[in-house]
Amino acid sequence: MSFGGSMFGDMIEWFLGRAGDRRQYKRRSGAFHLWYQPNPKDESTRVQAVGVEISPNGLMYLIEQPVTATEYTVVAAIRDTKIPLRVKAVRNDQVQHQGKTWNRYMVTFLGVAADHWDTIVRYVNDEPEPDRRKMQNQEISEKVDDAYRLLPLALQEKIVTMLVTQNKLDAPKPGQTPLLKLFYGGLVKRAGQKPAHRFNVHSRVKKGDEMVAYDTRFLISEDGQITLL
Repeated sequence: MSFGGSMFGDMIEWFLGRAGDRRQYKRRSGAFHLWYQPNPKDESTRVQAVGVEISPNGLMYLIEQPVTATEYTVVAAIRDTKIPLRVKAVRNDQVQHQGKTWNRYMVTFLGVAADHWDTIVRYVNDEPEPDRRKMQNQEISEKVDDAYRLLPLALQEKIVTMLVTQNKLDAPKPGQTPLLKLFYGGLVKRAGQKPAHRFNVHSRVKKGDEMVAYDTRFLISEDGQITLL
C-alpha cells in the first residue's frame, strides 16, 4: 500500500499547520521535585531526585545514586500534584551539579493516569488549571480526531490493532471512534531505507475505575509500513 506522493504531502502539510501538533509535545525546562520509587507500592522507598525538564511523553532528571532498572516508577511534583509515572529509560550520562557528580536520566512515559497526563500538558504549555468540577476523564473522546481520520483506513486499523494488543487501548466497537489522538512528529531519513514519518499516538484505556493514558511512537513509511518505536 502506498500513500501516494501528493496526498501524503498534503496530509503532512495539514499536520504541520495544526497549532496543536506544534504545541502538544514541546518541553518545559526548570527544576521540579521528583522521587525515584523502586517499589511502586511502597512510598517509603522513595529517593529524592531533581526533575529538570518535562514534556507530555517523557522527562529528564538528576539523581545522585545510579538507577539500574530499565522500567520503574517516579513521582513528579507538578504544580500542586504529585504524579506517579511509570517510565522507561532511554539514555543516561553524568553531569556536574552543585559541585558533585550526578546521574542524569532521560525517560519516556509508559503509563500515567489520564487526568495526570492532562495536568502535565497544561503545565508544559503554561495553561491554567480548569474548574475540576467540569473536568471529564474521557474528554479526549468528545469529537473525532481529524488527524487520525486523515490516515488511510488500513493504517488506522493497523495502529488500533497494535495498541489493543499492547493493552494501551480498548478495542472500539463497530462504528465507534477509538479513544486516541494522533500527532505528527516529523520526517525521519534512514540510510538505505525509504523516508518515514514519526507519529505520536496518545491513547487511553479504562482499568478498573481509572482511565490510564499511554503515549506510543510509530514510524510510518511512505509505502505504508508501520514500525513501533
